[in-house]
Amino acid sequence: MRRTVTTLLLAAYAVAVVFVTMFPLNPHSDDYPDDLPWWANIHYTPGYVDAPSFAANIVMFLPFGVLVPLLWPAADGWRRMLVRGLLASAGIEAVQLVLDLTIGGKRTIDVNDLLSNAVGALLGLALLRLARPAPTPVRAD
Repeated sequence: MRRTVTTLLLAAYAVAVVFVTMFPLNPHSDDYPDDLPWWANIHYTPGYVDAPSFAANIVMFLPFGVLVPLLWPAADGWRRMLVRGLLASAGIEAVQLVLDLTIGGKRTIDVNDLLSNAVGALLGLALLRLARPAPTPVRAD
């Protein structure tokens, strides 16, 4: 039962993340060629971000750091969570880039999103570890 609830929570969370990161879509208008070139929407500079946006991306990935290890115990590790958080965030950024190139998603692709999402995943894992009781060590007497 607990696994089913966790799976449903992760699915609802994933839908919410897709909604927040992909919509609204702004299809290309007739004057699209007059807009900035596609590469202008890619931000490569770490640390060049407003604090509210950075904080919102951290908060957005907190549930990721909690729910993923609950469903897949092998993900319960700092390095493993960091990699999963970066990969999930990179997937979002890649879809945003594809949408921008094809229909005009008008979203920015930002290295700071990768960083803040990874931090959020790690903080979520830290919260999970604080909330779960530590396993009792088995003594070999």
